[in-house]
Amino acid sequence: MVALLIAATLLNAADAQPAPKWLREAEVYNGWYQKWTDEAIEKMRGMPFVVGVPVDKAMIDKAHKAGVRVLTYVTFYQFPPKQKYQNATITDHPDWIIIKPDGSQAPSAFANNPPPDNNPGWLALCPNATTFRKYALEYTRFMMDQGADGVFIDNVFQDNLTCDGPKFGRHKHVYPDKDNMFAFRELLKAVRAEVKRYGADKIASANPGGLSSDWVGACDGQMVESYICTWAADHRWQNEKQILDLARKWSPLCDQGHVIVALSYLGHTKFPIREDAFYCYAWARLSGFLWADWFTGDKSTAVLFKLRLGNPVGPMRAGDGIYTREFEHGLVAATGESNGAAFTISAEEHQRVFDVFEGKHLKAAPSGDYAITLSPGQGRVYLY
Repeated sequence: MVALLIAATLLNAADAQPAPKWLREAEVYNGWYQKWTDEAIEKMRGMPFVVGVPVDKAMIDKAHKAGVRVLTYVTFYQFPPKQKYQNATITDHPDWIIIKPDGSQAPSAFANNPPPDNNPGWLALCPNATTFRKYALEYTRFMMDQGADGVFIDNVFQDNLTCDGPKFGRHKHVYPDKDNMFAFRELLKAVRAEVKRYGADKIASANPGGLSSDWVGACDGQMVESYICTWAADHRWQNEKQILDLARKWSPLCDQGHVIVALSYLGHTKFPIREDAFYCYAWARLSGFLWADWFTGDKSTAVLFKLRLGNPVGPMRAGDGIYTREFEHGLVAATGESNGAAFTISAEEHQRVFDVFEGKHLKAAPSGDYAITLSPGQGRVYLY
């Protein structure tokens, strides 16, 4: 029922245009928040797109020459207290800050977080402030003028639903009778419209922290961060039920053009990195999501970014402890946490089947089909 309601939200929204074809069919992507160099760009070669390129035309041109689309990073939620950031300094623009009921400036939700996810002194921005909205659209145009393929908007949420800026004479609101959630959605829609002025194939992708129907129709896609594996825990972050719930709720929207980009941080669980990578990748592809690891994998996981399975030819299918999905060029499978599973691939339909994890072709069983057995918590990819 939830999936149907969310799908209806997309279908009935007049501004809910599907994401560009290249994004819907990307399969994988990645992100790079370190220094961009020629060596870094070489590591990205062959990836459909990468998040985090500097707002620098020369670097964007280099990435394009390597065949990589790139998105610039931006946040319209928070700003540092003193230093210049995103072409502005907040001390010059106190009228951008959310004002609390007592008249004080609202801190960012990350201001008091423990390391490494903390931004001491950062302030929360008011998406309803007329002057901030003007800046946000101007900065969007600046990013796109450098030749970016789109923008990745981080921190798309509102922990301060109201702002008393007008009450204290700090700023005026675009929507005087609306809360900040409404204002942020309208801002996102306006940012996306600015991005699309540079071409229908340009995109605006958002990271809301948790997937939300509030942003459907306001951007081309959303990120689900720490998908199964995270830097913040030594175990797989979501259990089987949570993974399936995400798939059931969001697969209908993926089918209609709202892209979900999953991000897993590898190297923090008891499992080998390769096992975690294949498990996360498999579940993302089963669910209809794109997948990335922010370059936290190693040489043993790089093969996943070279795979091109093509479009799905059917929905995810659930068997006895096994979940599979057929694609134009192969099959993806994952087992549940508690039980392993055995299944077969028809040798009559597929004369050659390559096991990507094992790096070799399967041998047909005496029955004539390919017999496969997986242990609990495994993900695998088979190419036809």
